[in-house]
Amino acid sequence: MHSKLRVLIASRSKPALMELAGALASRGAYRIDARHIENGHADPLWGLDFIPDVVVMLLNDQGHHDLAALGEVQSDTRPPLIVLAKAVDTQTMRLAMQAGARDFLQGAVTLEDLIASIDRVSVQFVRKSSEQSSALTVFVNAKGGSGATFLACNVAHMLTTVSGHTTALVSLDMQFEGLAQYFDTKLRHGLMQALESVDDLDAVALDAYMTQHESGLRLLAPQPESAIQEGGAKAAELGQLLDKMSAHYGHTIVDMPRRLDAHALQVLQRASRIVLVVQQTLSHMRDAARMLQLFSAHGVRKERVLVVVNRCEKNAAIGLDDIKRALHGVEVVVVPSDYKLVAESINLGVPMYEHARTSAVTKALVALETELGGSSAKTEKGFIGKALSNLLRKESWSQT
Repeated sequence: MHSKLRVLIASRSKPALMELAGALASRGAYRIDARHIENGHADPLWGLDFIPDVVVMLLNDQGHHDLAALGEVQSDTRPPLIVLAKAVDTQTMRLAMQAGARDFLQGAVTLEDLIASIDRVSVQFVRKSSEQSSALTVFVNAKGGSGATFLACNVAHMLTTVSGHTTALVSLDMQFEGLAQYFDTKLRHGLMQALESVDDLDAVALDAYMTQHESGLRLLAPQPESAIQEGGAKAAELGQLLDKMSAHYGHTIVDMPRRLDAHALQVLQRASRIVLVVQQTLSHMRDAARMLQLFSAHGVRKERVLVVVNRCEKNAAIGLDDIKRALHGVEVVVVPSDYKLVAESINLGVPMYEHARTSAVTKALVALETELGGSSAKTEKGFIGKALSNLLRKESWSQT
């Protein structure tokens, strides 16, 4: 049995394919297979009697066609894909994301760059310490102030304290970081510091950068004074950091600002679920519909998106049926409104599960955490059955 990582190199250009495969094989670090794609199926895995650990696809002038074909067959069970392209445009990058590419190398790529990329993706997808894949869940507001940070913090807290998962909570808000106040703590290190050292982070060093809450939840966020350092140059490092976190923690929760930039695309590529938080207003519906369009344009299928109607009022002018129609079949769940209890929780820095465990808001949060891969529903048998049926059922309650 081979212990080396098995890498499949695929291309329509046979000379380029053989040159790259030979160069990688000469390093002796991987087991290399080469596949020349000719007329017919563009999928490099088509008809193979083995599944490689990593696929490297070297594009030629038919790259758009090949990536579009891959976008139709790509699934979460396929090995990670690295795309190499000499000529790059917006369409190529978009198609690569839709095809599930975990890294995109452009221009004159050195062998060292490619090896580093293979090693990065293998950390998350090949050399896990657990057989079960970890989950990366993203929370993002459809419109500012919808409550994504509140939901992310409380779901992460319950994943840790109730479900018993090792969980990391990361904020990407460079200007207005707010994780610390939700847990009445002070963060020891900043996100930018971790990104600057990401190449050297092993499991021990990674945990040292995180601030551990008394519940066991790990926290990481930008420090306000580091906001001036924000830039696209750190986007690749963010992807590398998220890969290492996914390899080390059972769940990674990302509180993402409401914009799709280079950093956000690194997150969306890796997200198992995307939680889009809305409220019951027309402007929220318009912005939510636009966000869903942007997600789709970047290869995110609607099955990965969960819409949460936060601060939900039963008798609001815009009901649950209206929201479902406006968002065209995306799954929708609700968290009810209770301004007083939620404000107390945030002001005290005490998560809702500790502050008001039997409240309607907490019941909805338990149901949401279970929907996202936790097991709070099994723990809270006394009330969760009713909470799940009332808060996550598909039929509208707005007409009752």
